[in-house]
Formats: sequence, C-alpha cells, structure tokens
Amino acid sequence: MKKKIIAEISDITKTFGGLVALSNIDLNIKGGEIFGLIGPNGAGKTTLFNILTGMYRPTKGFFKLEDVELTRLPPHLIVKAGLARTFQNIRLFGTMTGLENVMVGCHVRTNIGVVGAILRHKGARQEEERIKDRARSLIDYVGLNASSAQAASTLSYGDQRRLEIARALATSPKVIALDEPAAGMNPTETSQLRELLVKIREDGITILLIEHDVKLVMGLCDTVAVLDYGIKIAEGTPSEIKSNPEVIRAYLGGDVP
Repeated sequence: MKKKIIAEISDITKTFGGLVALSNIDLNIKGGEIFGLIGPNGAGKTTLFNILTGMYRPTKGFFKLEDVELTRLPPHLIVKAGLARTFQNIRLFGTMTGLENVMVGCHVRTNIGVVGAILRHKGARQEEERIKDRARSLIDYVGLNASSAQAASTLSYGDQRRLEIARALATSPKVIALDEPAAGMNPTETSQLRELLVKIREDGITILLIEHDVKLVMGLCDTVAVLDYGIKIAEGTPSEIKSNPEVIRAYLGGDVP
C-alpha cells in the first residue's frame, strides 16, 4: 500500500544577512518511513531542523505536518502538534535522573497546570503517577531500565543518546527528528541505535534523520535527500543516492560500502 505524505516541506529558504543558508528546499516525508538527510558540514541540515522545530523562522516557504501548517508556530506548539527532536549536542538535565528527564517530555501531554502542580490535589497526583508509568515504559523501551535512577550526567555517551530519544518519544510524536544520533558512538552502540530506530519505525513513528555515518544511513533509511551549500542536489532511495554523480562529487567520495 502506498504510504501517505505526513510532512510537507515546501520552498524553505533561510538567509542570514547576505548568506543564503538554505535555498528553495522541497521535501515530502511519508508516514512510517525513515527519511535521511545528509550532506557535508555546513550544507544546511541543522538549519533546516531548526526551522522545522520553530527555533528559526524561514525567510520564505512553509512546513506542514498532516496538512496543518506549523511554519511560524513557537517550539512548544510544534511539539504539541507532533514533531519532536534531539540535538547534535546532548541536552539532558544532567543532575536529574533518567526517569525524571523522560517525565519532562511527558508533561507536554498533561493537563495538571500550574495550580494543580502547586496544590497537589488528587487529580494532579494521579496524573503524576501516570506520567511516571509512561516514563518507566519508555526507559524500558530504549533499553535503559537499569539506569533510570542514575543522574543523566553519569550515564555513558550512548546511553545519554538513547535517553534523549526516550524523552522525545515521551511527547507522543508523529515525527521524530534526530540530529546526528550516532555521533561519537562506538560500533556496538551504533548497532543498538540502529535496532532502536527500526523498532520506532515499526511502531508507526516517522523518523527524520541527520547523520554523517553513511553506512548507517544507507542501510537504514527508506528515502535519502542530499544537501550541498544549502541546495538539495538529490533525493531518492539509498541505492539511487549511492550511484548519483552529484552526490559522489559533493559528499560520498565514492567510498560507500
């Protein structure tokens, strides 16, 4: 069955003064796929993520998630609409436990409010327990159950990456945008990450992935788009991308297993 487009990125352009960081980017991401975004450093990949998640405003163009335009919404409303993300540099609350970090993500979908949080009435206490249960299940889902009570800063690098993904999943996203999740991982951690991403896709969540590990991208993604100097130079299946002369020139260098 043909997959439906869940995210439409149209004519996205971003300039910083006289610098054109992105130029007329068009992408259609299908529901339930892993969509890879690759390119050399400075190609505009993270800039595009920052636009999609409300950290930057585009100079022109728009972004829709399930036909709802999110282009100029603030980040917290974009998360509520169903788009979560992780960052290149880990942004966990280091002194909080793994469980507490994931609970932060869960609060996007709560109804407690400020008054309930202060007064701690019965409904607020019950909802807090539901949040804990949800966070525990996500900690287990990403394989960190034994580490849930540890401060996030004490976890290994690979475990911190997986904890960030658990926190993003806690927002109940339709699309999760991962910015270089395998960066700094050893081969064992990368293999575990691959298994986790496959599981997330199988559970119906669409993944938008920036990654410099070309072997991981080509073995994992359904569709790959390539940026170079802020321009999309190619889009297609991994096999199509690997044989594309423009991609080989700009990024892959012909060295793809």
